[in-house]
Amino acid sequence: MKLIIPVCLFSILLFSSCGEDNRNKIAVEKVVNEEIERRVNDYIQMRIKRCQEKAIAEANEIADSILIAEARLARDTIAKPPKPEKPEKPEIKSLLDSTPVKPLVDSVQ
Repeated sequence: MKLIIPVCLFSILLFSSCGEDNRNKIAVEKVVNEEIERRVNDYIQMRIKRCQEKAIAEANEIADSILIAEARLARDTIAKPPKPEKPEKPEIKSLLDSTPVKPLVDSVQ
């Protein structure tokens, strides 16, 4: 009778230790889940950053076009003065002296 109790206890411990060891599977699943979570977070951060950069680029284009439109509206709208007209041609005056022109120095031949 005294031998039955230790044998029963030993057999219970033996059968409980022969069960499936899930500690390794749990650790592997934990590491895999952490890696998946890290990658998902990295992907989300990358998409947010791309979206912000795209929004900033579009805002810059809109701001530039607004500034150009405002500059065109603020431009001086006074028209240029017209070109001046050409003066009339003066009349050609004739000389009062009608004598023919003589050379100043006689040429020696």
